[in-house]
Amino acid sequence: QQQQQQQQQPPPQRQQVPPRSVSNISSTSLSSAAASPATPTTSQKAPTDPIIADRAGDEETEDGRIRNKEAASKIRDAWIYKQIRARQDEFTKYQQGRIFVGTWNVNAKGKDENLSSWLCADWHQYGPPDIVVVGFQEMVDLNAVNVAVENKSQQRSQFWVDRIRSTLNSRENTMGDPMRAYTQIAVKYLVGLLVCVFVKAPHKPRLKYVGTDSVGVGVMGVMGNKGGVSIRLQFYDTTLCFVCTHLAAHRENVAGRNADFANVFSKTSFEIGEEAVSEVIRSGSLNKLSAGTSSVGISEHDISFWFGDLNYRVDESIPTERVLELSKMNQLSELIEQDQLNVERAQGRVFQDWEEGQLTFKPTYKYQPGTDLYEERPDKKLRAPAWCDRVLWLAQEPGHVSQLNYVRSEINISDHKPVMSTFLVTIKDVVLSRRMQVHKEVIRLLDTFENNSLPMVSLDR
Repeated sequence: QQQQQQQQQPPPQRQQVPPRSVSNISSTSLSSAAASPATPTTSQKAPTDPIIADRAGDEETEDGRIRNKEAASKIRDAWIYKQIRARQDEFTKYQQGRIFVGTWNVNAKGKDENLSSWLCADWHQYGPPDIVVVGFQEMVDLNAVNVAVENKSQQRSQFWVDRIRSTLNSRENTMGDPMRAYTQIAVKYLVGLLVCVFVKAPHKPRLKYVGTDSVGVGVMGVMGNKGGVSIRLQFYDTTLCFVCTHLAAHRENVAGRNADFANVFSKTSFEIGEEAVSEVIRSGSLNKLSAGTSSVGISEHDISFWFGDLNYRVDESIPTERVLELSKMNQLSELIEQDQLNVERAQGRVFQDWEEGQLTFKPTYKYQPGTDLYEERPDKKLRAPAWCDRVLWLAQEPGHVSQLNYVRSEINISDHKPVMSTFLVTIKDVVLSRRMQVHKEVIRLLDTFENNSLPMVSLDR
């Protein structure tokens, strides 16, 4: 009796990828879509490791080998996911959409200022965006009472959300057409931090799995005077994440800002449910396999945006007076070269793999409130102007994000200038019937491989 082990590798992966269909997202084509956004949830739960198997599942086979069913299942799932992800172009249509991201440290100011020069400044050039994301810092004074009990945060949060809504949906912008109006999707605040997301009304049926989270990294490493607030969602079949932060202050405290970034990045987690995670896996959207988990982190999205008062300054090697002089003359090259965020990113100490557009505008901090003058009054502490207010992004497919502009507004009620950026992004729209067909083909390929790997037994005559 002879026993032969036949080991066969899976055949080469099919490479037939149809051309991508790229077109503008049409509002009229969405009127019949049927999908509703999930209720936002908040969680601090850290994602479990999807790779490490529990050794309690070990079993010994008849020939003395150790087999772990959980490990075998994870290896099988990982292989399937890799094949699906490699073939996602076969079941995905691609469209173009625009996302506006704005950030502003309002220094606890704000009454009835016109926000159109910030939120709608480029509509004449690029058209109204499909998604509007706005972040605020210091919407309340960061005193001990407000940090401890957040007694004014909800009130000020609602004030700014109402102001944004009325600006976006002004008659001048909508022309009385409800299909041109914006709908609020989610809001999250923490002491002085606020982030809110609005989408054009026709797109609302194609949003789901909305989640929110907040992380405090201020006093004692947990209080909300510094930290981050985040919103994630699935827009059509593209997963998006928006993170608004206020990091550690003071020119010399670069390490503190780096640490705050790392804490917010690692602690932010969205509890969206196992079904939501499974659907993203089936569509090939996660950058790593997370089967068996119900939460996702910042980097586990197709596109993430990070914005806010990051508080990075111009390096102290340039004297404050020199920074002031160059800023007022709009001679920026020397200052950009010594910008702490640029330096730290180049050294790989913070925002690894994130991208930022070129700084072409004057430093946004620190101004005399109510003026367009940098703060130089003799009774005030002299501070070097800096690009505290920034917008960065992280994309699994870098070619799916194009920054159309990166500018600042000249609204002058705060000691910071508002910053805004509009992005052209590639949005995925999965064709379910095609995805099911690809999935069946991948499973059939795996079954063939497993069957051919079984021991073959033959008898001598």
